[in-house]
Amino acid sequence: MKLLFENWRNHLNEGVEEKYEKFFKPKGWYFESEILLGEGGYGKVWRATNIKTGQRAAIKVLPVGMDLGYPELKIELENYEFLKNNRNSMPKEVAKHFPDVYETGRIVSSIGYVIMELLEKMPASVDKALFQTSGDIEGRKVKTKRILTDPEVLSQIFDIVISDSYFNSHIYNKLGKLTKRESLSASYKIIEDIVKEAFRAYMASEPTPTLPTFTSGGGSLFATYFKSDEEKRLAAFILDSVLKVLSRIYENFDKAIAGELNDELGKEWDRYFLRSFANTTSQQLKGELAKSVIPSQMAQSSQYNVRKTAFPEAASLFNAMKAVQKDKFEPADVHGRNVMVRPNTNELVIVDVGLFDLMRGEE
Repeated sequence: MKLLFENWRNHLNEGVEEKYEKFFKPKGWYFESEILLGEGGYGKVWRATNIKTGQRAAIKVLPVGMDLGYPELKIELENYEFLKNNRNSMPKEVAKHFPDVYETGRIVSSIGYVIMELLEKMPASVDKALFQTSGDIEGRKVKTKRILTDPEVLSQIFDIVISDSYFNSHIYNKLGKLTKRESLSASYKIIEDIVKEAFRAYMASEPTPTLPTFTSGGGSLFATYFKSDEEKRLAAFILDSVLKVLSRIYENFDKAIAGELNDELGKEWDRYFLRSFANTTSQQLKGELAKSVIPSQMAQSSQYNVRKTAFPEAASLFNAMKAVQKDKFEPADVHGRNVMVRPNTNELVIVDVGLFDLMRGEE
């Protein structure tokens, strides 16, 4: 049945590109049906050439189907028409992130089209730095390299990891059992001071702190979670900082960690606390280093938290969308599948604006 359906669909599609060629030729465009640039749920994009000037362009064809209904097609065409009419009047820092749209319309009532400037795929280095997800080790290395050279983002990393790791209920409960203290309180001010202290030490010091041996499954947690010397050094400083937090707020913490307290647990600190503590903190840091600056898919909005000065391209993209979307904008709407690069300038361009609210953003 599936094969029958595919054959039937292929039969219906025979000559579609030829029909497009005939439609666009009177408009002055040679529709290059042999050059398919990309496709998505709403349609396909082909390359085209202006017959008179030789200028290259991209033609996006939008047929109504299972994913694209008539209402969605109407909004999509309205958004591109909005860009065609308003892009030149936008501030330069906003306009550069949107395509130059030459023409919009319909081939027939159920098939829309957009003719816009021809763009290129992002360089791998940019793609990995801004859009790759946490499972991509190479992408994380690119991000970490930027983060480690940016004091503002590093400070944010210290703050997030130390605070979240210490207040993790799993670690909190184990610490209470091991120290025979049911409640453990600490002010955010103390944690803030330790974060700042650790950050200053990191920025000023070359040596890496000497830490207790944290192991996981017979191997070092550092080797498990961190793949580069830069990441390991950052992890060591953060782990050392959290230990200082606990030592400062609990007077017998140093004795406990040395095995001088809680005889019934003996030398079980490594299993009951240190390993769990290191595991939690390491995973937290790994997550913060690996998060996509810009989500690679819709949703997952938490992935764009760590950017700021280390990722000015991301900030610029978000500012451009805020300018046209106002309060309706969500950074997750800008994702890796709808951003390309303008040749010669390396400017990031949001090429798929069908899901945005550009028209209503001006109201």
